[in-house]
Amino acid sequence: MKAFWTGTDSLMLVDFSMRKWYKKPYWIMFRLFARLLNLFVQEHYAVSTLVASHLNEFGFKNIVIHKDHVWHEKKYPKIEHEGFNVLYCCHTKGDREFNEWLYGRDIYLKLKAELSECNFIEVDGSQDMSKFYPITDFYLRPNRHDGHSRMIEECKINEIPYYHSNQDPSEFEAEILIIKAIAKKIYGY
Repeated sequence: MKAFWTGTDSLMLVDFSMRKWYKKPYWIMFRLFARLLNLFVQEHYAVSTLVASHLNEFGFKNIVIHKDHVWHEKKYPKIEHEGFNVLYCCHTKGDREFNEWLYGRDIYLKLKAELSECNFIEVDGSQDMSKFYPITDFYLRPNRHDGHSRMIEECKINEIPYYHSNQDPSEFEAEILIIKAIAKKIYGY
């Protein structure tokens, strides 16, 4: 038997500091289930080195890093548009407060207020991204924990510059990259 682990699942094994107190029984049960499951698992598949390090910290052995396929492997032709479009994704299902912390919504809102010359496009993962990639000039992903972002892989395919923190996002670093991307679009450098 094989087990596949994503970013948030592995984070729940080793850190529960951002979850609400009343969800701790669920966390304890999840950890017990993971220990029981481990008795029957020959290999644990992790989507990134960060996830693999959490699995290792929890005590799992036989960890294999396996990046799953990209949803949009097609490169979409760019569509001319006014202004500079910054795409941001925050999944809103489940614990909203936790997800906003996880997806760096605080940093997104600060940058949105500071960079009024940008058009900010917010998605939650349920939209058809083939409509957004052609008009996206920059992708903002200030995550505090990320397994393996499919949208980053899709941005690479579509040659969209991005900020992806994976951990410890920096508002300043993201702002600098956005400004550089604006300069490249306007002035070609």
